[in-house]
Amino acid sequence: MIAEKLTVPEYLEFEKASPERHEYVDGVLIPMPGASRRHGHIVLNIIETLRPKARAKGCELQAVDIKTRTQDRRFRYPDILVSCAINEDTYVLEQPCLLIEVTSESTEHTDRGAKVSEYLRIASLECYAIIGQEKPEVTVYYRDQHGWRVDIFENTGAFLIGCLETKLDLAQIYADVDF
Repeated sequence: MIAEKLTVPEYLEFEKASPERHEYVDGVLIPMPGASRRHGHIVLNIIETLRPKARAKGCELQAVDIKTRTQDRRFRYPDILVSCAINEDTYVLEQPCLLIEVTSESTEHTDRGAKVSEYLRIASLECYAIIGQEKPEVTVYYRDQHGWRVDIFENTGAFLIGCLETKLDLAQIYADVDF
């Protein structure tokens, strides 16, 4: 970990060569924790479900190792992100319309706190979903003409992903995941 604060260009160059991923918040590097097998199954289930939809809409779906800029001096690594904008940068996917975090005990506080605050300020974002991995529970933030609203799904249900014109069902998210 680097002790002094980095500028955005220094962070972006550092991160390209780093074997570990780091989020970047106002000059400070935040190491990313490793993921469980359950986390991996959930992420793969979502990718398998949404990737054909993203391709059909001309959108890009990325997972785990691609970061997005949440503010001028903040970069995060959501577990899944979708952007329907033209993106030139190889390492940063800008203007996401969908962000998904599969939360764990070590990331819960940030996923439900700082990241909500940062993500909901992204002008292009339409949906932010926080997926539980300890039990089938999903918290979804949607943007509509009145602002942001939140829904919580436990065990069953589906939520709309407007930019992909599809729904994501909890049965799809948690297929073959044992609790």
